[in-house]
Amino acid sequence: MRRGRWRPSEDGGSATKRADRVIPVRMTEAEADELDAQVKTLGLSRNKALRIAARRIGGFVETDAQVSEALRDAVRQIGGIARNINQLAKTANRTKAPDFVRFQRHRMELAEELERVEGLAQRLLDLGKRRGDGLKRLEAARNG
Repeated sequence: MRRGRWRPSEDGGSATKRADRVIPVRMTEAEADELDAQVKTLGLSRNKALRIAARRIGGFVETDAQVSEALRDAVRQIGGIARNINQLAKTANRTKAPDFVRFQRHRMELAEELERVEGLAQRLLDLGKRRGDGLKRLEAARNG
């Protein structure tokens, strides 16, 4: 991944490469002491903490299991509603008597699910929040 976008590997596959690039960082003694104190309380190495910070600052999209499951559920719900609407349209075309009440109910359900998906997507794509929650991500890394 470069600048937040996936790039294919040299062999044409999509596998991510092992982190092997070393980047020296100069810090004041106070900065290094504070970094060491923070990562020690979190049970992380300097390397892992700095990589997490770099990923967050870079805006990498990383989602937790709850958001992923909520998106999968919303996609399933939208698929079901879309099938219901298609069945109503087929029936209406065949019988020339559309069920407008049922159609409106399914249309409202679809609007609610799309609103939910929009909220979840916004949560994933909100670059400012992704950049601002580095400590939270470090704490999660310590626990996971």
